[in-house]
Amino acid sequence: THHIFSLSLSLSLSLLNNMKRRRCIHLLFFLCVLVAISSFSSSFTFPEEEEEEEERKSRNNHQFEELKERFGSSSSNSNNNNKSNLVFYTIGDWGVRGSGVDGGENFQGSAQIAVAQQMKLLAEFVPPDFVATLGDNFYGAGVGSVEDRQWDYKYEQVYLKNNSSIRSTRWFASLGDHDHCGNVQSQIDYHSSKNYLWHLGHAKMPYYHKEFRIGDNISTTDAMQLIVIDWVGLEGILAGKEKRRFEDQLGDFASAEAGEEQFNWLKRVLDRGHGKYRWRVVTAHRPIISASLRFANDNIAYPGESSTREVLRVLLENSDVDVYINGHDHTAQHACTQRDDFDGKNKLTHYITNGIGGYELHHLADNEKRPIETLEAKNTFHGFAMHSVTKDKFDTVFIGHDGKVEMELSFNKMHQHCN
Repeated sequence: THHIFSLSLSLSLSLLNNMKRRRCIHLLFFLCVLVAISSFSSSFTFPEEEEEEEERKSRNNHQFEELKERFGSSSSNSNNNNKSNLVFYTIGDWGVRGSGVDGGENFQGSAQIAVAQQMKLLAEFVPPDFVATLGDNFYGAGVGSVEDRQWDYKYEQVYLKNNSSIRSTRWFASLGDHDHCGNVQSQIDYHSSKNYLWHLGHAKMPYYHKEFRIGDNISTTDAMQLIVIDWVGLEGILAGKEKRRFEDQLGDFASAEAGEEQFNWLKRVLDRGHGKYRWRVVTAHRPIISASLRFANDNIAYPGESSTREVLRVLLENSDVDVYINGHDHTAQHACTQRDDFDGKNKLTHYITNGIGGYELHHLADNEKRPIETLEAKNTFHGFAMHSVTKDKFDTVFIGHDGKVEMELSFNKMHQHCN
């Protein structure tokens, strides 16, 4: 009886082990099928989608090849020894990744990432000497410190990492309204404490100016001066007691004292550089002239902005400033003013709005309600702008989030007419 019991127990254990092995085999087989299906589905694209993607890449490469022929062979990162131009990109209102305003409700995916991909792709054909930001670098209330994860999530990961073609490109930033709602000092300090590529003034001054040679020219008379303004800071003195945007969230960097210090600095910089440079370019956040629907409304809602625009326009147009580039209005625009210079000759200032780096787009005013200085305005794409500067020409090309050339501007020093 004991023998029969032992034999039965042995057979039962053997059957049980066999059942477990079969179950394990079945489970492993099932898991392998799942992995295979997952791998297949993730790599599979419908023929139509594949053709559309290849067509888009082909179109982008073709357009970027054309831009390389026109602007890339002379850039400072080229192997060509006869450099004749300076190339830089501008991007405004861009730090929106992961937020509800990234691209707006009708945009599929992340507009910020889509624009960044086109920036990096174009840089393979026409590498920039630097990138200039036009404010609102980090939505919705700036950064809290140099350790804020937004630095990595909205800046480093998007533009610099994964062998990016602009991973070693310098960034010359300006502040926007939303940046002033956070820790302004951390955007100044990020250069020295975290990433030397990021520049935004020094000490307690989020404004600065730089000088760039145009190609191989060594004379300052053939150089471009870049003046970076902190608009919200300037508004501290120019707005007086008038109502300001986000005034309850603004700190010392937007105070009357800070504004007065910056305004005096700006007048000194403009005065000392008068007649010294071939091109003078100012970057800032808010527009001086705009065809956006919000522009007229903002002048009424925030009189401090209107007062600042009036003072800045007179100051810049009487200081040899050729181009003023801003963000804030989420559109792409070009306006131009023409006046008599001190020598009785016509003198121009071009105004470029470029606030389309990621945030949802704004509406434009009807044609009859736009400023008379407006020459072109679009609100149909997210993107960035590439600028090429030679001794006699300042070319701007707006690139959309899908890689399409959306708008082109060209200013010639020898033809001083807006139209």
